[in-house]
Amino acid sequence: MSATTNNGQLGEGQFGKLPNLTAEKKRPPAQSLPKIREELKLLPAATNHDGSPAWMIQDPVNNRFFRIGWLDFEILSRWHYTFTQKMIASVSDETTLTIDAEDIKGLVYFLDQNNLLQADDSAKVNRLSQRANEAKSSAFNWLLHHYLFFRVPLVRPQVFLAKLLQFISWIYTPTFALIICIITLLGLFLVMRQWEVFASTFVDQLSWQGVFGFTLALIFAKTLHEMGHALTATRYGVRVAHMGVAFLVMFPMLYTDTSESWKLSNHKQRLAIASAGIITELALAGLATLAWSLSPEGSLKSALFYLATTSWILTLAVNVSPFMRFDGYFILTDILDMPNLHERSGALAKAWMRNTLLGFNETYAEHFPKKTNRMMIAFAIVTWLYRFLLYLGIAALVYFYFFKILGIFLMVVEILWFVWRPFWTEMKVWKARSAEIKTNRKLLLGALLLGAIIVGFIPFQTGVKGSAWVHSARQQTIYSPLPGRLVSIADAGAVAENQALFVLESPDLSVSADKANIQAKTREQELIGLIGLADGEENRAQLQLQQEQFLAEQNMYSDDISRLSISAPFAGKLMDVDPLLATGVWVKPDQPLGVVVDPNNWFAHVLINEEDVKRIAVDNKVKLHQATSLEIQHGKVIEIDTTKASVLPHPIMDAKSGGSVVTLDMQNKDTPKYAPRDTLYRVRVALDTPPPQLQMETRDAIIEGERSAWLPSVFKRIAAVLVRESGF
Repeated sequence: MSATTNNGQLGEGQFGKLPNLTAEKKRPPAQSLPKIREELKLLPAATNHDGSPAWMIQDPVNNRFFRIGWLDFEILSRWHYTFTQKMIASVSDETTLTIDAEDIKGLVYFLDQNNLLQADDSAKVNRLSQRANEAKSSAFNWLLHHYLFFRVPLVRPQVFLAKLLQFISWIYTPTFALIICIITLLGLFLVMRQWEVFASTFVDQLSWQGVFGFTLALIFAKTLHEMGHALTATRYGVRVAHMGVAFLVMFPMLYTDTSESWKLSNHKQRLAIASAGIITELALAGLATLAWSLSPEGSLKSALFYLATTSWILTLAVNVSPFMRFDGYFILTDILDMPNLHERSGALAKAWMRNTLLGFNETYAEHFPKKTNRMMIAFAIVTWLYRFLLYLGIAALVYFYFFKILGIFLMVVEILWFVWRPFWTEMKVWKARSAEIKTNRKLLLGALLLGAIIVGFIPFQTGVKGSAWVHSARQQTIYSPLPGRLVSIADAGAVAENQALFVLESPDLSVSADKANIQAKTREQELIGLIGLADGEENRAQLQLQQEQFLAEQNMYSDDISRLSISAPFAGKLMDVDPLLATGVWVKPDQPLGVVVDPNNWFAHVLINEEDVKRIAVDNKVKLHQATSLEIQHGKVIEIDTTKASVLPHPIMDAKSGGSVVTLDMQNKDTPKYAPRDTLYRVRVALDTPPPQLQMETRDAIIEGERSAWLPSVFKRIAAVLVRESGF
């Protein structure tokens, strides 16, 4: 049998009823074939990979399509024959195919299982009724199985799309495509030139206002995305049955029903429909990126930023994935011209796994060239791993997204339904066919399982990971205490304690000091002049008071002038001198001039999780490294805090500033600034050697921890979570 079911994208093609499928002719009951439903239609499909022709059976009642091969078509075209042997002889005489009664029985079974046969007797009616009752489910079961994803159709846009396409047909021209490509490349080039501004804008928008802006941009982008699918489908004559809202884990998103595109025999046209949404979003992202680069600061620039980032990130991170039934999957199936890729590759992977692990002699459902077969099996395995991680992520999402008791319930449903159920189903197959498993395979599997358990209980030396802030024991940023003009600048490098680093002058201070000095000397001369005068003693007290006042002013201005000579607070190294500084340049009090660093003693503050505190001790070794460098710094633990960290040791560790520690939003005025979201403890580490750059920075730390077995630690964490969450 080569018949396969298609419930994916569909499209319009040449309609025609199945030839003579319901011809009324007398035939002996024992040799008669069941009647096929009259409303079924046969559509031409793209040829198979081996060059043989293929067709689609359309079930318009259930909106389902079934792909059949040449052999099935030849049998269906002779369905009116009375005797099976006559059909076999006709196929053998008129074609190069060779069939037998089993092929005919297989096709009958396929048609019956998919409800493509007429229910012309009470037994068949009862059987169909029983299937319908089994398929029915209560509202609770429906919600349980469909809350992850369900669709609500809203409009039937076919007439509107046909009229709109007449006015915007120019978007499908090569000239328009070339213009969009040029605009996109130019926008990306301009953004790269101001990447720091673009990245910092993204961090600044991580707020409730930013979430609202991203949501509006997402709605607009996804609307154009779905319009791209709908218009392209209409352009190729595919009926867009309806458009509406789909709910993914209760999150609403637009969708377009282009399922009839499978009627198209040209897989390139199906590819165009499948990729139209992504192409539309990429075009929108390119336009928004260029517009953002050229727009002035304001609300318009913010809106363009939301639009550009939303379109780029969601298109590249979500839509192009072929491991779920998103656009990327349908694009891949159309490129390969291989409908039902997930199901077909999964069937091959299951057969390969059973044959490889258990020694079954299971035949593959389909036969492909060896290279293609391996690629499909690898694709299926990667898809399983991807979905496993995705479903675990969704389980965590529903736990945190909904209130606790419902979140726990839905998380359990996610794990049981999407993770455990497929695994248990496969295990039941293994158990049912356990007699086929060879003894040596049983021994090998048992040994592997036992070995995994033993390894799980063997304590290994494992490291405790954390985020570290590396800094010098003494490090001071140099500022000017007052506005002034640079007179001299020390060279960057080693400096001695109290060595002059930056000497400034302030003409205003000098003038004020000179004025105060002159006034003080004037009062001094006046006091001398009072000697010998009859009334001199009456004015002496006032002049002395004025003299003292001017002398105090002179001393104050002199002290300020002396402060303009900035010296090194300790012996170290002068670094990070502002390259714009030069003799004669004016500087402000809040302007950093340079940094003096003690190059000898360096420390790190490491933040680790609460459950890891008991695994480390003072004097344990520590390794610090960066993801972008092979350089490793070594050190040892000198102190471990006994209380959790209420604030970050330094703002540089905040995720909003490029670090790796997530902090709480400042919604509550009582929440301290830079408060970690998780329960973290601070560990102080002394480095063996200073870092080569002698710069304060963040690093990833691995602290030597006590030996622990992997399996018991997993059980402990699960138990801790259960105990913690049991109070709701």
